[in-house]
Amino acid sequence: MSTGLIKKDEKGFTLIELMIVIAIIGILAAIAIPQFSTYRKRASNAKGISVAGVFQKGLGALNQDIRVYGVSAQGATLNAAAGGSGAGANLLGSAGAIVSASANTAGGMITGTNNSTSAISAVGLSVPDGVDVVVSTEAAGDNLTYQVIAEPMRGNRAFGMDGDVEGQMYFVQNESWKDSAGFDCTAPAPITVGADDFSGGANGVDGGGAPTQNWSLLQ
Repeated sequence: MSTGLIKKDEKGFTLIELMIVIAIIGILAAIAIPQFSTYRKRASNAKGISVAGVFQKGLGALNQDIRVYGVSAQGATLNAAAGGSGAGANLLGSAGAIVSASANTAGGMITGTNNSTSAISAVGLSVPDGVDVVVSTEAAGDNLTYQVIAEPMRGNRAFGMDGDVEGQMYFVQNESWKDSAGFDCTAPAPITVGADDFSGGANGVDGGGAPTQNWSLLQ
């Protein structure tokens, strides 16, 4: 009786088969990576739109309270809000999320002063990670209009809203802004009461974009 082991015929992948598998993986990666990058930019841009909308609603709440608008600020509680007008503070979510200010917690807010009544008020607002936002009013200091600029770090667009134009948002686009912290766009100046600062007449307003150089109405 034979006690020898019977060897089975074992087969592996041939070199050609392995090369085909590697080629397929390479093709799938070449398709998937650009699509993921595009999806990421779109998601970040949508985040920027959302943040701009939230801050516009905060401005509306401030206006209901003291009948004027305000500027972005950080580092104080609502009880210690300084008011103010003109250029707001850059709230840089690209450096990490900013918590909303409360009565006892320092954080992000919109704060303004009604020069006629000397009333000061503030609305606490948080800034999510990856989005920079700034809110400013006209330089005259009466806080009768505002400008909101939001720019997502991982997106390729910045978004703007003018207090004199209801229900409209503008954008400017530049592919080099992706993954760049801080503000890259150019905000319209000066901020003018009773005018749409983003439309700027026939030639538009330069926002520093490429290929979308000028601020354009978001459809």
